[in-house]
Amino acid sequence: MEKKSFAQNAFVCILASIVIGDSFVKIANRLFTNGVPPIVLAVTVAVMLISSTIFSIVWYRKERKGTIDSSRTRAWFQGLLRYGIALELCLLGWEKIFHLQFITPIGKLDNPFSSFSLTDLLWAFFGQSYSFILVIGFIQIIGSVLLLFSRTRLVGVFILIPVLLNIILLDFFYEIASGPLTLAIILFGGVMYFLLIEYDRLKAFFFNAKNELPTVQFKSQTFKNLLRLSVVIVPLIVILTNKRLAPYVYKKTQLPRGRYEVKQLSMNDKNIDVRDCRDSIVTMVYIEHDIVFQYHEVDKRLFGEYIYDDQTKQIKAVWHYPLNRNDTLKATVTKKGSELIFDGTMGTSKIRIELLKTDPPKYP
Repeated sequence: MEKKSFAQNAFVCILASIVIGDSFVKIANRLFTNGVPPIVLAVTVAVMLISSTIFSIVWYRKERKGTIDSSRTRAWFQGLLRYGIALELCLLGWEKIFHLQFITPIGKLDNPFSSFSLTDLLWAFFGQSYSFILVIGFIQIIGSVLLLFSRTRLVGVFILIPVLLNIILLDFFYEIASGPLTLAIILFGGVMYFLLIEYDRLKAFFFNAKNELPTVQFKSQTFKNLLRLSVVIVPLIVILTNKRLAPYVYKKTQLPRGRYEVKQLSMNDKNIDVRDCRDSIVTMVYIEHDIVFQYHEVDKRLFGEYIYDDQTKQIKAVWHYPLNRNDTLKATVTKKGSELIFDGTMGTSKIRIELLKTDPPKYP
């Protein structure tokens, strides 16, 4: 009779109850128009968790006495866990296919990009390609089905591990609600369980099996290892030569990054009302590794590279878009808290711009 530790048996028992319980909650809420009362769902899940915990203890005691077939019992819980994982992922897969995920209201899509939360950005991005959503949905369903058969279980595991890991990373870094993130972690733990119980077989396959590929012989093993290392070092050197990295790698002095609203504007000592609707008036300035001047027309922008000398407080910006703009910005910069003042020339014109750093607009 095969014996496992109490922790291993309890893990598969409790995890199976969690996954099956969550599946029940999802299906019940979708089958009933008004959903199932939260108290009913909470009690059901609690009963399943408590029962599985108690059974794990009983199982352990009976196993020590030799009065239970642990292999058969474990097989049942492994089967329940596989079924629960497959049920959860198939439900999520079909939701994707039938337009129940990654839906962003059309009205919201017209809001400024900067007003979107991380979650809104994620859903809007994925929602732009239904073909891609179809691929992800079918991969989830196929991997889930393969998980249910003994001969294809490992294939299903290898398909679902990257899928679930990607979901976890997206949910975490794009601040998805804690519920979906927790579920993804639980499902990932279940899939990893089925990977780890095959440890001996996988170790023999990946590390002990005979290599059929011919090897390239070098007189120096050190040179061979350096050649391997070059695939990391050479691209890194190429990337570090990119001048856009200067502010981050070489600590080039920069102006405070951000979005600035034009408070006051004067050209050739003549004050200009920035509320005027003429498209020749600068209304916003964006500063990061480049500098961008935006006019009343959203499509009318100047993009340029700039150099700032913190000693002389001088800025010089050369516009690289549009291609026909040859006038250079040269100005003295004055910093006052969250304000910047540019006082200098733009081409042949004298210019003074007072800027106030502002946050992006927020929309419901």
